[in-house]
Amino acid sequence: MTSLTEKPPRYAATGQSRGPEPTKSKFMASQSMRDNLLAYAFSAPAILSIVLVLFYPITRLFIASFYSPPTFTRSSEFIGWKNYVEVLTDPIFPSVLFNTLTWTFGVTVGQVIIGMYFALLLHQKFPGRWLVRSLVIIPWVLPGIVVAVTWRFMYSEDFGLINIALKSSGLGQLAHSWLGDKQTAMAAVIIVGIWKGFAFYTLMFLAGMQTIPKDLYEAAKIDGANGRQQLFGITLPLLKPIIITSTVLGLIWTSNFFDAIFVMTGGGPARSTETMPMFIYNTGFSFYRIEKAMAGSNILMVIVLLLLAMYLIILRAMKKRSPTIEGEA
Repeated sequence: MTSLTEKPPRYAATGQSRGPEPTKSKFMASQSMRDNLLAYAFSAPAILSIVLVLFYPITRLFIASFYSPPTFTRSSEFIGWKNYVEVLTDPIFPSVLFNTLTWTFGVTVGQVIIGMYFALLLHQKFPGRWLVRSLVIIPWVLPGIVVAVTWRFMYSEDFGLINIALKSSGLGQLAHSWLGDKQTAMAAVIIVGIWKGFAFYTLMFLAGMQTIPKDLYEAAKIDGANGRQQLFGITLPLLKPIIITSTVLGLIWTSNFFDAIFVMTGGGPARSTETMPMFIYNTGFSFYRIEKAMAGSNILMVIVLLLLAMYLIILRAMKKRSPTIEGEA
């Protein structure tokens, strides 16, 4: 017989359970495993496609760059880093690298500046703003080949729109072959690159401006801040994460851009506009040095990966400074 003063078991006094039932735990574990297997099954076609379309060609490209080209009398032989040495010691390679940097940074900086200008303009209220916003994105959505062919005709020395406009305005002495002159060819294709892609930055910056609280501008106006002070004190600092992210991504995209230069100049005149993509194309399909072109492709991939690493480092530093960026990213 139990005494009235004897304490009941601890789990009865506190309302705690004796622990999860083994069968329930096993059921939950098996259910979670089935869910994971089902997720992997649905993801398998996409993963397989990525491996076949992306990673397999990259692997084959990397391996083939270490072999000599086959001939009728002998097969390919392993030659190590010889193809890479040939690319890096090619007399035209320093010029190609300089052209690539000039093209990449020239286009990206121009796109950022003009994109910011149009974003500030389209952020204001004026009649027909919706129409201007629609027209601004037209260059960005046009295919690169269409843009390049259009501008090539505009740059034509004989019947190009630019030279016709110069002659009509009394500035005929400035009319000449813009794409046939080494002094102006690079600037001409950079202008085309800027015109083609500035709308991307306009949309990014405009979207960022619309998230800035209007109370900040109203408070700045009360304190006597003018438009310039509001731009450099409120708008640009708050757009800094978007500006940095967009700029680094733009550098990566522009360094790989091929259409405009291929159609407009083909790397000329005298290889003055030949960038890394054009160098790879000419090496492989004009001089038929496929393995050397593969080595050049891998060098370009390393450059792009360095830009990507720079982007990730900057993004991580921004996350440490502002925790809100992590949620936005």
